Amino acid sequence: MDLNGFDGQKRNILCLFDVDGTLTPAREKIDPQLDAFLKILRRKVKIGVVGGSDYNKIAEQLGEGDEVIHKFDYVFAENGTVQYKDRKLLSKQAIQNQLGEELLQDLINFCLSYMAVLKLPKKR
Repeated sequence: MDLNGFDGQKRNILCLFDVDGTLTPAREKIDPQLDAFLKILRRKVKIGVVGGSDYNKIAEQLGEGDEVIHKFDYVFAENGTVQYKDRKLLSKQAIQNQLGEELLQDLINFCLSYMAVLKLPKKR
């Protein structure tokens, strides 16, 4: 891909990528060619990744250990509840801390009740 149309001043643009199913097949390692492309892209724009997995799982797919926070300007793990920017942990949130135990249990019970009555072609 030709990135000559981008100049260094475009580093105020952020490109976010999903991990599983976008940058990698689910739970697999990134293709070396795509990894090389992202390095080139990062010279032109800021790049970040978003994944549902924890940081360690994302690191297994996109690099090893702390390599991931050096390869990407932003890393959002655990569906965005853990955020890194410029190699630093910004914030780590937990839904139970935000909602409280009683409201969280109400939410979980609602979701389970709703799913229990869904009609599916096959239920296992």
